[in-house]
This record gives sequence, structure tokens and C-alpha cells, in this order.
Amino acid sequence: MDHAYHTRELAKTYEAQGYYRQALDIYTQLDENFQGNDTGVLAACRRLETLLAEKKPVNSKIRLTALVEDWLKLWWTTHHLTTLDNLMSQVRREK
Repeated sequence: MDHAYHTRELAKTYEAQGYYRQALDIYTQLDENFQGNDTGVLAACRRLETLLAEKKPVNSKIRLTALVEDWLKLWWTTHHLTTLDNLMSQVRREK
């Protein structure tokens, strides 16, 4: 994205939508432009850095756990469907 469009409003929009990394990148660029003299930008940088530091490990664990649980459910369902299909085939042959 063109840096000319990196504005405080765009950073706020990214943050509101949960795109913390993109918002932090914009706030960091704004901080460089303001040479560290804008307390609002500095506060936003600190807030987002804290959010990203806290969020990343938790989300990774939750996401991995959810993926494993989903995989196990799919495996279990596939196993049962295969077993059911085999039983149905035996019943058809006996008729």
C-alpha cells in the first residue's frame, strides 16, 4: 500500500477491524513522521504492541487446539461412516 495513504484514520480502522499488525505499522510510520512528538500516536503504538504480544501466543494455542479437535471429529466421523457403509453393504448382500 502506498505510504501516502497511511493516516491516523486508516490505522484506527485497521485496529477496529482487528488488523493490529497493519495498524501498528501505520502508527509506527506516523510516529517517525511526527518524530515522536505525538502522544496519541505513541499511546496507540504501545497499546497495539501490548495487544500483539498478549494475543499471538494465546491465539496460536487456541487455533492449534481447534484444528486438532476438528481433525479428530472429522476422522471419527469418517471412521463411523466407513463402518456404516460396510455394514450396509453386508446387509444388501444378505438380501
